[in-house]
Amino acid sequence: MKKRKRFYKNVKRNQTWTEEIQGREIDFADKYASDGTYSDKFDYLRPKEKPKFKKKKLRKKIKKLLKRLAAIVVCLAVLGVGYTAMDVYMLRHRMPDINATENDTSQNTFSQISLNLKSEYIESVSLDGSVMLDAVISDAEAYGYNSVTFDIKRSEGSVGYKSALVNVDAYGAVAFPASNLKASTEKLTQNNILPVGIVYCYLDNLVPAADSSMAVLNSNGVLYRDSRDNTYLNPDSDDAYRYIKDIISEAYEMGITVFVLCGVDMPSDIRADYNDGFDTLSQRLYNDIGTDMKLVEAVGVSLGKDAAEKDSNEVSEKITNDLSSGQVYYITTSADKYMIKEKLEESGISSYILAD
Repeated sequence: MKKRKRFYKNVKRNQTWTEEIQGREIDFADKYASDGTYSDKFDYLRPKEKPKFKKKKLRKKIKKLLKRLAAIVVCLAVLGVGYTAMDVYMLRHRMPDINATENDTSQNTFSQISLNLKSEYIESVSLDGSVMLDAVISDAEAYGYNSVTFDIKRSEGSVGYKSALVNVDAYGAVAFPASNLKASTEKLTQNNILPVGIVYCYLDNLVPAADSSMAVLNSNGVLYRDSRDNTYLNPDSDDAYRYIKDIISEAYEMGITVFVLCGVDMPSDIRADYNDGFDTLSQRLYNDIGTDMKLVEAVGVSLGKDAAEKDSNEVSEKITNDLSSGQVYYITTSADKYMIKEKLEESGISSYILAD
């Protein structure tokens, strides 16, 4: 009888094992162990496991450092661009340069400083404190003017703002006035634009006809007229002086601190007979109104259409930059005044009023 094979199952395997596992797992290199000392002459050939965690930490530190450096560089770049843009803006829109006189002391008043006016002439009616004024401010900023100049008293004798003076009202001298001069001067100043008023002092074709006691008369006792048929207020008349002073004082109270005085000289044929001139009149006005305002003498210049086509050297030959601290060029031109402005600045002309 053939012996039957027996198949053993593993169901009860290890169930009789009662001893706890002791020792350690056998390493294939145990054959090199001697007296508990591990020895492997080929150990140097085995690839060593690199400490990955150290590399990761180093990489994190480097990345963190690079991020900080990048942030610092970006901040410096932003600050540099910001300051550059601010410098450009301030140079373009700054108020007129103010330079102390040669005798520089802490007691210098506003009347003693020099102004570099880069100014555009505008009509007084534009000073409405609203829409027209906003257009004036926008135009001044666009073309780099630091001030705007307008009429307080015009050459024909009319007044360019709403005056409360009795004499002005009596002579009917107000014409095309600024409807809100005070609010307009405040808004201009807030936008770093200096308001400048023009005052034609003795040249006047309105008041002498209404009151001959204030006028220059000829030897026959009738109104003196120059070659252009202009009449004049009498520089030696206290009433005439008071009329000019009151107009300037009223405009000063409305916020105007810089006045350009025109028409301060008598015609050459009668000049010797009168106490006229800018120096005499301005000193008298400073004494009566105060020195917290600046009176500037206008130096008239006329440029034709061809001035825009000339180079800056030709323009500078006609306009020399030798003004005193109390003078400004009043330039009338039939050319594009913005092109004239560029040529003036290329020529180093630093104080001017441009008018059509």
